[in-house]
Amino acid sequence: MTQIAENLSAREAAAYPFLECAVLLDNVRKGTPVVQLADALDVNAARWQTVANRATTRRRDLPETTAEFFDRASRFMVEAARTLRDQQDEKLLDMMIHMNLNMSETILTAR
Repeated sequence: MTQIAENLSAREAAAYPFLECAVLLDNVRKGTPVVQLADALDVNAARWQTVANRATTRRRDLPETTAEFFDRASRFMVEAARTLRDQQDEKLLDMMIHMNLNMSETILTAR
């Protein structure tokens, strides 16, 4: 976790990694060298896989739709990363960025 994230509330700390992934992916979109694309994709896929794994282990404590969402979103992010390694797709990259921003916002505004 970065030094910035250390000073956040629990909710902000939970949302921060998704915001960080969105920024990494957006930097790639703005022309960061391709070598860094793989790193950004790996970080993003790992973030979503971690959340999906946690949701799976807490499945009995979560609504079924929540656990299923994280499973589907994680699989999507992994497949999207594979696709973007082979070919550029601005719409797909935008979708990944928006999913991260939406997840960050959802965490921040949850009751």
